[in-house]
Amino acid sequence: MKSVFIKYSILLFFLAGISSALFAQMAITGRIVDPTNSQPITGASVLISGTTRGTTADEKGQFSMSANEGDQLQFSAIGYQTLTVGVKATTRTLTIELDPSNTDLNEVIVSGYSTPQTIQRTAGAVGLITSRDIQRTSGIHLQNYVNLIPGVKVEMRTVAAGNRIVIRGYGNQTNFNGVGYKAYLNDIPLTDGDGTTFLDDVDFTTLSRVEVLKGPASSVYGNALGGVVNFYTERAPIGKTSISQQVLAGSYGLFRTNTSIKTGSDNTSLNINYGHQKYDGFRAHGSSQKDFLSITSDTYLSAKRSMSLFVGYTNSYDLLSGELDSVGIREQPEIADPAYVVNNASIKTESARFGISHNYQFSDRFSNKTTIFVGGQIIDQPFAAGVNKTNKFKFGGRSVFTYSNDASPLRPTVSIGGEFLKNFNYAKGYGLTNNILGALRSDLEVQAMQYSIFAQAAMQVAPKLTLSAGAGLNYVEYGITDMRAATSAYTNVSGYKRFTPVLSPRGALSYQMTNTMSLYASVSQGYSAPATSQVVIAQTGVVNYNLRPELGTSYEIGSKGSFLNKTLTYEIAYFTMAVTDKLVPQGFTATSTVPAYTLTTNAGKVQHNGLELAVQYAYRPNAGAVSLIRPFVSYTYSNFYYKDYKSDNNSDAKTVDYTEKKESGIAPNMLNAGVDIEVRPGFYLNGTMMYVDQMPINLVNNHFAQAYTLVNGKVGYRSALGDHFNLDVYVGSDNMLNSTYSSLVFLNLANPANNRPLAYNPAPKITFYSGAVLRYIF
Repeated sequence: MKSVFIKYSILLFFLAGISSALFAQMAITGRIVDPTNSQPITGASVLISGTTRGTTADEKGQFSMSANEGDQLQFSAIGYQTLTVGVKATTRTLTIELDPSNTDLNEVIVSGYSTPQTIQRTAGAVGLITSRDIQRTSGIHLQNYVNLIPGVKVEMRTVAAGNRIVIRGYGNQTNFNGVGYKAYLNDIPLTDGDGTTFLDDVDFTTLSRVEVLKGPASSVYGNALGGVVNFYTERAPIGKTSISQQVLAGSYGLFRTNTSIKTGSDNTSLNINYGHQKYDGFRAHGSSQKDFLSITSDTYLSAKRSMSLFVGYTNSYDLLSGELDSVGIREQPEIADPAYVVNNASIKTESARFGISHNYQFSDRFSNKTTIFVGGQIIDQPFAAGVNKTNKFKFGGRSVFTYSNDASPLRPTVSIGGEFLKNFNYAKGYGLTNNILGALRSDLEVQAMQYSIFAQAAMQVAPKLTLSAGAGLNYVEYGITDMRAATSAYTNVSGYKRFTPVLSPRGALSYQMTNTMSLYASVSQGYSAPATSQVVIAQTGVVNYNLRPELGTSYEIGSKGSFLNKTLTYEIAYFTMAVTDKLVPQGFTATSTVPAYTLTTNAGKVQHNGLELAVQYAYRPNAGAVSLIRPFVSYTYSNFYYKDYKSDNNSDAKTVDYTEKKESGIAPNMLNAGVDIEVRPGFYLNGTMMYVDQMPINLVNNHFAQAYTLVNGKVGYRSALGDHFNLDVYVGSDNMLNSTYSSLVFLNLANPANNRPLAYNPAPKITFYSGAVLRYIF
């Protein structure tokens, strides 16, 4: 009797256990998306950790499965980092965002030409930097990772300010900031309504991703002859809450902290980051101090709606050391120009921006994404011979409607949209001698506006052949009010300029040879309108109303693909672009009555021919101490020359013909190579070599910036410490070969008496840094 009772007790206990397990088991549905564009990641894998049970996301990124409370769901996809999320009692619907890895980049979805696609299926050259690429450096200097993209070069005026990006020869048309390309931060335009891109108020340490669309993109993005740069900030992982503290210190008084709070529910995420940075600099009068605050939020309101929010604030103060000549950069790169020191030359910036993006999926085939933003800047900039004070207020938006039908044999995709940007700039210029304010030189109110409408369509005209075509109609307007009264010695320069609208078409063919390899060919037209700094000569109070936009037509062929089970990937592109009405900046030295200034004219035609190549191999052994060996290399060849190019349009005895000369500021050869090694206990090693060929720095090609090689390295250890702490500690070094080079060269300057232009902004010799990131996960 006793044995029967025991048997029944065991049976009841067993049945109760099964009942409890069945009761705890729940049905979970969700979707897996790319965080920067909310696009579904088709074929992503969902696996319950420690088991073989799982499922796969469909073409909409959606999945459905059963799991128990406490299970750990592992989400993975080719080209993306694996993410683990715990199942809670309240878990029913999940939105999973996967960040791209730095291996097999061809599978990552990018913004492209208004319709997101994987890199491999985008019919154009796209460069991508992921969070893992950024983490392999100190994260502070944009050029240390963006310069690894072929055809792209970031330049810096100081150790922490004055960034400008040059894409296929565009971006260095002025000696301050950048023109000729468009830049966006979380879909918010960074480029002003006048075409100027100011990057000193962007906290690069918070970036998780950089996409570079190379070549004319005016058919979709407007004023973008060189290309488009999309920056994206870090997101909080869905379903996790954490607090992290980063501390970094290095040579020349570098000190950086980041304090962040990240929290995410099943369908929302919020990331708040405060950063403080101090840098004494290696040159006299070259220190920098910056404070950043950023808030990023993503909310998936329903299966059809999602919304993203960004708020940013920056307060920075960067002293300027001035430029040196070719002797000074070699013999005394640490000294400052006395004219800069005596006037306390600097860039003081206070900036704020707010943007909100809304995605709405009307149906399986029809959607809209709309972004609106508002921002402002206050810039106070004393320089060697004066001071400029600028207040900016800007606003605008961008909206794109997209229709796609994958069920049709033609797989048509159509995008129609528009973009609007407007600036109110209040700019005053004064004389400045020995840091004593002088007479008012200019007092201008500039209203700069650019807007465009565009359409883009693509269809699969054959089983493996896709045809795409589109066009944008682009407008640029300047309204200039001169607040100075006209006198016998001064002519009021108020006026209005509306450039002739520019129609920019684009057509492309893409052939998918295999599932892992594609070919493409494209032809596109683009334009680059003169920026306010080129139209308005603040130092002399003159407005140049005769300028016209630069126009370019680009032809490009290329291929992207992977081999060896997607461990070896490549991208190659060749392009040729003819540019007319090229804007030519010419520097004029100071006189007793007029400070140094730059005058810009439309003076010629330029031919750009280039080859870009990138190859990487990712070896991931399944066993052993080493978990990753990733060598990579990229190469850029640039044959850029003046085709019909003169110093001015006067055609008189003073006009100089530069035809057949090499374009100034462009290195004919750039080579990057590196390796990443990761060991399973958590140790890692990152190394990079960058070679930049010598380049002419003036129109006549009789002065050259010398070639240089940079070697950077970083070693560290990252690991979980128990269930709640993550630690990353590291040390690194930049310019390990102690090379002498200029991080930014002022182009086409007039030569002083010694025939050595003050063109060079020296970069530091060898530097060291160390840091740590400690994260607590609730």
